[in-house]
Amino acid sequence: MNGLIKRFETMLKAGMQYFFDVDEFEAIIQYYFETSDIKMSWQAIEQALMQHPANNSFKIAEARVLTLEKKYSKALELLSSIELIEPANDEIYISKGEIYSLINKHAMAIEEYKKSIPYSENPEDIYANIAFEYENLSDYPGTIKYLKKALDIKPDSENLIHEIAFFFEITGREEEAIVFFDEFLEKNPYSKVAWFNLGIFYNTLELYEKAIEAYEYTLAIDESFSSAYFNIANSYSGLTMYKTAIKYYNETFKFEPPEATTYYYIGESYENLDDYKIAMDYFNKAIELDDKMAEAWAGLGRLFVKQDHPKTAIKYYLQAIQLMPMNDEFKYDLAVIYLKGNQFDEAEKFFEEIVEHDPHFIEAWINYSVCKSLSEGLDKAIKIIMQATETNQEEASLWYRLAAYHYKSAKVQLAYFYIEKALKLNFEKHEELIDYLPDMTSDSRFVELLDIYKDAN
Repeated sequence: MNGLIKRFETMLKAGMQYFFDVDEFEAIIQYYFETSDIKMSWQAIEQALMQHPANNSFKIAEARVLTLEKKYSKALELLSSIELIEPANDEIYISKGEIYSLINKHAMAIEEYKKSIPYSENPEDIYANIAFEYENLSDYPGTIKYLKKALDIKPDSENLIHEIAFFFEITGREEEAIVFFDEFLEKNPYSKVAWFNLGIFYNTLELYEKAIEAYEYTLAIDESFSSAYFNIANSYSGLTMYKTAIKYYNETFKFEPPEATTYYYIGESYENLDDYKIAMDYFNKAIELDDKMAEAWAGLGRLFVKQDHPKTAIKYYLQAIQLMPMNDEFKYDLAVIYLKGNQFDEAEKFFEEIVEHDPHFIEAWINYSVCKSLSEGLDKAIKIIMQATETNQEEASLWYRLAAYHYKSAKVQLAYFYIEKALKLNFEKHEELIDYLPDMTSDSRFVELLDIYKDAN
């Protein structure tokens, strides 16, 4: 290629005419096109058409350069004129499809791509293009349909398998994905990527044993597939088999350099085994590899809380939040630490941030109200819970807590109104009311209500 380009540019500088055949000109034009050198692309096309005036591929190249210049109407007009002369040329329709896609006319792009299919040597690529136009239209079933068509032609394409899995995932069609991959694997049993994605969907549905089986098929085909070891470990963790999970996390290190994420998950497994010292070692290893890993900083925070060192824990949680300022779980854990330490202003600040960002975070609303009840009294706590119910009408926990605050405020009649409302929504959660107000169990009216709603349930 370097020799070809040098020869072409030497010809231009010398103002002479060297002969280049069609393939050579196509390579030269493609080179300048890929390097976005519009000026040289035009010169190459001009020379090509001088030597090969009847060749329509150079006119299609001309349309593509016009597209680079954003002269879309001119490009489409030129392509349409070529289409009249050579209607069986798939490049014409593909080029038109690309232009329509660029100007956000995705339905028209689809029509042009479909016209190219009978003439294409690689229809799977066209089906993939159509799929992505459907994606641009937010028509994900259409996307999946055409990815399936592409995969039927090229079942060994790992990219296509990953793409179709992605669209099953974002549309929440896990069960359909499992059916698809089961059928696909009957015809293509040695597709490690298909087995791997099948495992992912089983794992999403918390069918951990089936997920592990799928991942093991992946490893039977390719024992160096490190991601399969990692995902098996996650599945064992889902089964609370943390020692086995650790074993598989460690297996990944045989096939790839250690990663911060893997160290973090090993640390989390040791944390679940109550081995805080080793857990801390692994969280620190994760931070050594990636000091921007917020989860590892929060993990250390959790460990210090469990070891009754809240002041130290606060420092780690603040670091985690600085790295991941939109993570409500970190903020919630930190707010609870502040609440338990009677640092109400700090706790309220974080609870307020959480519920503003996620108004459906029920535990945050409840603890925010607890904070208010301790710092400013029950009336303020009631106000917080009433605010929470505006976006969570069907959440029984809020109505039980509202009832509890009214009961403590000696507004017994109103408290029972809310108790009945909560019992109708979720009988089982009445235990939350008893946890907060144990004396309720000696209130005959409450006991009678429980008997009535227990029978109803």
